[in-house]
Amino acid sequence: MSETNNDGMLREWGTRLFYGMPKKAKKQGGKSLAMAGGALLSASEVRNRIRHAVSPGAKQVVVKITGGGTGMKAIAAHMRYISRQGKKEVGGRGQTLEVEDENGNKISGAQEIKDLQNDWRVSGSYIEDESRRREAFNVMLSMPAGTPPEAVRGAAREFARETFSGHKYVFVLHEDTDSPHVHLAVKAERWDGIRLHPGPAELQRWRERFAARLQDRGVNAISTRAASRGQRKAPERLWRVKAADKVRMPRPKERSAASVARQRAEALESWKNVAMGLASSFDLSDRNLAADVVRYVDKHFGDGRVPDRVPPGADRRGPDIERG
Repeated sequence: MSETNNDGMLREWGTRLFYGMPKKAKKQGGKSLAMAGGALLSASEVRNRIRHAVSPGAKQVVVKITGGGTGMKAIAAHMRYISRQGKKEVGGRGQTLEVEDENGNKISGAQEIKDLQNDWRVSGSYIEDESRRREAFNVMLSMPAGTPPEAVRGAAREFARETFSGHKYVFVLHEDTDSPHVHLAVKAERWDGIRLHPGPAELQRWRERFAARLQDRGVNAISTRAASRGQRKAPERLWRVKAADKVRMPRPKERSAASVARQRAEALESWKNVAMGLASSFDLSDRNLAADVVRYVDKHFGDGRVPDRVPPGADRRGPDIERG
């Protein structure tokens, strides 16, 4: 296998691993993302992502859309909630945590929070107390225990600046749990009238961006799809957990057990092909990385070991190193 073919294999299967198979490619038999018009990651980007994913001690980022206001009443309530307005831990009546807006302004105190709400109401399209459309998105960015809170705050600041340019937003760091996390409220309408419509693919890009900003700060942060981590169960939607006692006839889960199993099998196939591509490389560092991939798959999938046909180059010392 030549180096060119090796890189092509990494680009194809690495893109499948980190983004899954798009519907268009599946309809065409899933033979090639490139043939289906899909954009492929570069080989160097695939290597970089794999290196982060399989490294010991990597911390998985959490980026969730937890809701969103459909009117000014809901937006104001969320601003009071994330600023902990009036809570004992911030000093009681009228006191708040310090929140930061898109211009870097620090906002604190009940009156400043109220002024912020009024600014959101009249900036751009007027927001009624109650609206039929979502006027804001509530986003949570979280990291596991042990992550430096200031690194989370700084990464969230840069993430918001890159992701929501032209939108009004505010964010605040919470340290009241073992996992430092940032609550971010962003106005759905941008200054030019374009509205935010994040879907699953966009949310995955948000996770990757947040992880990258944490990496800039020395945190070993990663963002891999649940299927690529070998997850066996569909996670409960946050609204289901919160409203478990209120929903009389809940809707069926968006992701069935069969769907999760299918995505997991597709991810395992991608890992196997990535491992073979790396192990067949002329580059010793690729072969070393292949060995790390084998260990990662053994640990996280268990029932789907990388097959024996992976070339023997997937060894720490490589096939061209004398064994003394």
